[in-house]
Amino acid sequence: MPPLRPKRARKLCDGLVLWTAVSKTFENHLREFLKQFFRAPLFIVVVPLLVGCLDAPRDNSLDPSSPYFQNSASISGQVSIRDQNSGIPSASVQCVEQGIFVTSDSNGNYAFGHLSSGSLTLVASKTGFVEDTQRVQLNAGASLKISFALNADPVATSENIITHKYDQYYPSPVYTVDVSASVTDPNGIADVDSVWFEVDSLLYPMVYSINTKLFETILYKYDFPTNTIDWLVGKSLTIRCKDRYGAIGAGEPFFVTRVIENEATPTYPTSLNNDTTGSTPLFKWLPPEVTFNYTYTLECLRVDAGTETLVWTLSDLSSTILQQQFPDDGSGLTLTSGNYVWSVAVVDNFGNSARSKETAFVVR
Repeated sequence: MPPLRPKRARKLCDGLVLWTAVSKTFENHLREFLKQFFRAPLFIVVVPLLVGCLDAPRDNSLDPSSPYFQNSASISGQVSIRDQNSGIPSASVQCVEQGIFVTSDSNGNYAFGHLSSGSLTLVASKTGFVEDTQRVQLNAGASLKISFALNADPVATSENIITHKYDQYYPSPVYTVDVSASVTDPNGIADVDSVWFEVDSLLYPMVYSINTKLFETILYKYDFPTNTIDWLVGKSLTIRCKDRYGAIGAGEPFFVTRVIENEATPTYPTSLNNDTTGSTPLFKWLPPEVTFNYTYTLECLRVDAGTETLVWTLSDLSSTILQQQFPDDGSGLTLTSGNYVWSVAVVDNFGNSARSKETAFVVR
C-alpha cells in the first residue's frame, strides 16, 4: 500500500474525530430514552399483559395442548339390502379394533360416537345375509358417513316331493318323483341363479315355472343309484339355492312320505273281456290292499290312431266308492263312438299315487 500524502491524511483524521463525537452523542441520547421509558406506567401494564398471554386458558377441544382435547370422532350410516332401497333392522355393525358394536334401528340406521381416531375396520352383519367389511381412516374430531349394502342369502321357503307309480302291461311300471320348491331372495327373485334338489352328495337341477312360480324337477327311477325311487325313502332331502353373487342358501330337510305299490284294479269295462259300452259307461274297480287313508282319481281317454286324448277326469272320490257313472255332473255329456282307455289311481293325503294299468273298451 502506497504512503498517504500529508493533505489526505489530515482529512482522514478530521473525519474520525467527527464520527467519534457523533457516536458519543447518539449513545447518550439512547441511554436517556431507555431510562425514561422504563420509568413510565406503560411498562407496568405491558409486562403483566405479556405474562397473562403466556398463561391464557386453552379450552379448544381440537387443540392438542388443551385439557379439553378429545382424540375422538364419530361414524354413522345405514345398513340396507343390496339392490333394494329398504334398510335392514337389527343388523350388527362392529368396530373391530375397538371391540364395540351397535345395532341398526328399524330403518337400518346406526351410529358410533366417541371413536378413537386411526385406521378402523367396520363389519356389518345379520343372520341370512353375507357380511360386509369396510376399512376407513378416521381423523380426530371427524364425522364420517359409512353405509353398507348386504347381499341376502336365497332361501327355500317350502319344499314338496311326491312319488308316482304308473302301472302298465309292458315293459314295466313307470316310477317318477316330482320335486317342487318355493325360493325367495330379499334382493329379488331375479337374483336367484340356481336351485338344486340335493340327496346325499347328488345334486339335481331345478327349473323355474312361470305358471306355478315354483322351481320344479321330475326324476325317474333310473336317475338314482339303485334304479328305484325306494332309494329315497328315509333319506334327508334338501333344496339348495345360489344367487348371482355366489351366496348359498338352503331349506329345511324334508323326506319322502311314501311310495305306493298297490293299486286298485279296474273290473269293468276291460280289454280282457273286450267290453263294449254305451255313451255313458259305468266304471267299476276293486280296492287296493293298503292301510292308509286315500282317495281315487279316474281318467278316461279317447284313442285315435294310437294317440290318447284326455276327455274326462274325476278326483277326490271316497275310498268307499267302487263304481262311478259317466258323466258325474249331470251335464248330459256322452262319449261318442270309438276306442277308449280308462284307469283308476290311488292317492294318499300327501299326493303320492299309484295308477292302475290302462284298460281299453269300445263305445258303440
